[in-house]
Amino acid sequence: MQKSLNSSEKIRAININLFKTMLAHLGRAEFKQATDMLAEDVYCDWPYIPAPGLAESITGRQQVHDFFAGGMSDFEPYKYTITAIYELLDANTLIAEYFSDSKHLTTGEPYGNKYVAIVKFSDGQISYWREYVNPLPIHQALKAAGQL
Repeated sequence: MQKSLNSSEKIRAININLFKTMLAHLGRAEFKQATDMLAEDVYCDWPYIPAPGLAESITGRQQVHDFFAGGMSDFEPYKYTITAIYELLDANTLIAEYFSDSKHLTTGEPYGNKYVAIVKFSDGQISYWREYVNPLPIHQALKAAGQL
């Protein structure tokens, strides 16, 4: 007999699918499809700023779209792979671990990174995204391309 899901489990499953779908779009450089899954007033931040001169946070769907389209356009699509999703007591919050595999388009240098994200959801969209990323591989890729 199959167990029926309670409302928290249903919300959690929907949110996990939303995050996986959004990250897949982002990893394929489908920036509009990815950011359409973000709340209009989404708040994103990076406790360890990924590249020099970047703000440590961004608010707003269009601003996040522009950030991704600008910052990721020098690379092949990132091809994110999710390695773990941690479900929390709050069905509208999750923690995810993932990595990227790409290369710089100009130099051909490989680029990859590991990420840990805390993601919150509201009204069927991502409303908060804190991403811990190692800035060293980003600096190395940009330095090799003469962009630092």
